[in-house]
Amino acid sequence: MVSSKRIEWVDIAKGIAIILMVVGHEIGGNARIFIFSFHMPLFFILSGFTSGAVLTFSKWKQKLPKILKIYFLAIFMIILLSLEKLLIWNVSIYQIGVETLRGIFWGSNTYSAHAISTVGVMWFLIVFVWAKILFDLLQVLFNDKYIGVILGIISYFAYLTSLHYWLPQDLDIVPIAALFMWGGSILRQWYMRKETDIGKHILPIFIFICFVYWIVCLQNSVNIEMATRHYPYFLVSLLEALAGTVVISYLSMGIQEYKISNSIAIIGRYTLMILCIHQLDFYKIFWSVFISSPWLAALTRLIVDLGILMVVILFQKFYKKLLGKLENTKM
Repeated sequence: MVSSKRIEWVDIAKGIAIILMVVGHEIGGNARIFIFSFHMPLFFILSGFTSGAVLTFSKWKQKLPKILKIYFLAIFMIILLSLEKLLIWNVSIYQIGVETLRGIFWGSNTYSAHAISTVGVMWFLIVFVWAKILFDLLQVLFNDKYIGVILGIISYFAYLTSLHYWLPQDLDIVPIAALFMWGGSILRQWYMRKETDIGKHILPIFIFICFVYWIVCLQNSVNIEMATRHYPYFLVSLLEALAGTVVISYLSMGIQEYKISNSIAIIGRYTLMILCIHQLDFYKIFWSVFISSPWLAALTRLIVDLGILMVVILFQKFYKKLLGKLENTKM
């Protein structure tokens, strides 16, 4: 059973990844290749790492409403993005309405490919929801040792499909995301054995192999971009994302010893909120035209997004304190 207590290094790893997500949306070159070698798969992998096993159909149904709340949040964010476009751009309500419905139907993050409307970063939440439902359901239906093979086969055919057609609701990405979740669950099992005599010897070797593999892939400009169905050499890039996640997770364990880890961990705890802020920061539809330098754009957008996060956190604390005072006065 997985503890409900937060694991600090997991929050640190997520914090690193979400910061790199914001930066990676604006820059190019080798820095972008590095970021896109692992950053979004990391969230799926660590979701599988931290999730408890779902072994009964009743437990699967019990978890379903909570997962679907994330889906409806994504739809709400897509609608809000459309309202921002309506506010800034000179377009009709009908045009925005059609684009919004089409975007919700496809759930993809692209402007022109396959004539699909973009939903921004909400593609991730849509994929996450369906992948979590699929992964949990497979745990109910099959023995754990077969799930990886099943998801591997489904993922390969989903990849072949994506070369020609993109499916509604990103269903051609979903099996690959679920495969990453399964990989995270396997890493969890290995991690639980790290204190054993075998684990103490195998873990450093495993991390070293992951590091070498990751660097070799980076040197050959291999990176993965799930939103655009970019998986060079398929299995090679999937393993690269897993290796990169292992290395970043290991570094996150080391960062725990330093004060800066607290700030990064806080960011990691609010990745969902940052995703929503990033979706609605008006950058793509308004103020991006005023910044010509990619690195300046990345830095500015990061400051804006994290600044808004800080304001929201402070407001939450103030609101809770105010509620506490009101309850005390009533008593």
